[in-house]
Order: sequence, then C-alpha cells, then structure tokens
Amino acid sequence: MPEFDNDSGSFAAWDRREFPSLFTVEETARRVGHYKWMEMKLFELTGAWLAAAPELEVKYRLGLHCYQHAFHADLWGKRLPELREMNPQRLTAPPNDEMMAFIEALAVAGEAEPAVGQTIERMVGLYRVLLPHLIATYTFHLNNTATVSDAPTVRALELCLRDEMEQWREGELLLQSLLDSPELLGRAADHQRELAVLLLDAGGVAGPGSAGMWL
Repeated sequence: MPEFDNDSGSFAAWDRREFPSLFTVEETARRVGHYKWMEMKLFELTGAWLAAAPELEVKYRLGLHCYQHAFHADLWGKRLPELREMNPQRLTAPPNDEMMAFIEALAVAGEAEPAVGQTIERMVGLYRVLLPHLIATYTFHLNNTATVSDAPTVRALELCLRDEMEQWREGELLLQSLLDSPELLGRAADHQRELAVLLLDAGGVAGPGSAGMWL
C-alpha cells in the first residue's frame, strides 16, 4: 500500500483524512471474508429461531434482524471481489475450527429446555456474547482503516454497525423482559460464560486480534 504524507500540502488544513490503513489489502480481504461468513451464519440462525420462538415479540425482532444479517452478508460479498484478485468463495470461511465449535454451541443452545428456556439461551448467546463482540470487531476495524483508500469498507462497516447496535439494544430489552426469576438469571449467566469461553478460544470473528488484541 502506498504511503502518503498528510503534511505535504496535498490536502487543505481542515482535511485530515488518515493514511495509511493499519490493514493490508490481504488482511482486509481475509477479515471481510470472515465477516461475510459470520453474517451468513447469523442469517441462518435467526431465521431458524424465529420459526420456533413462541413469543410474538421475539419472532418480530428476529425476523427484522434476520433480514439485516442477510443484507450485511450480501454487502461483504460484494466487497470481496473489489479487493484485488481475491477469491470470494475461498475467503468466505470461519477463521478456525474453534469458531465453528462456538457457532455449533450457539446453534443448539436450549434445545433440551422448555420453550421459554430455548428463547433465553438463544437470546443470551446472540445478544450478550456474539453481537457485542461483533460490534467491537467492526468498531476496531473502522477505527484503524484509511478513510479514503478504504472508503468502501468504511461505508460497509458503518452500515453494519448502525444495524447491529440497534439489534443489541433491542435484544437486551427482550432479555430483560424474559429474565424474571433468580433461576433464569443464573441460567443466563452460566450460559453466557460458557459461550464466552468458546469465543475466547476462537480469538473472535476474525481469529486472534479480531478486536485489537494483536498476538
């Protein structure tokens, strides 16, 4: 990636766009491929869960969020071919086997429990574990990429963050309405910890360093 001198006089004094990006083109493509894969998985999970959820408000919110994740996956899918001669199919993948294990644990959450238990387990995994991490990952990427040379990625990150911040808020509201006993609070906390450990083992959506902890 070419280097730029912000003090060379090329830009007006009030125009302080940042160069260069923390990420190479190859690293950006790798992360975008993981983002696409994760958004596709979120689309599949929310679509399956909304059909099974007995609560009408949960069905409504999951339906909206399902559509948004499909849009995000398409957004990242369109970004991949623009990143030089990258192979979108090869790059659309989890970062490691540990992330697959996390997604599998998230997918089966609460299947053996009563209906309300299914909803709680699933909402905890989605809105208290995965979405906060995904928001942190997108924010880290947004804060450390070039605002000019990587403007399309910046735009995609901003669109995804806007939707998923709203999802996070709505999901927490749903959980607050469902967690109405000490027993359910304890179960939610236990499940949150179990999934958080699996996500830690994976290093995050884009592997180790997803949200800034570079190894």
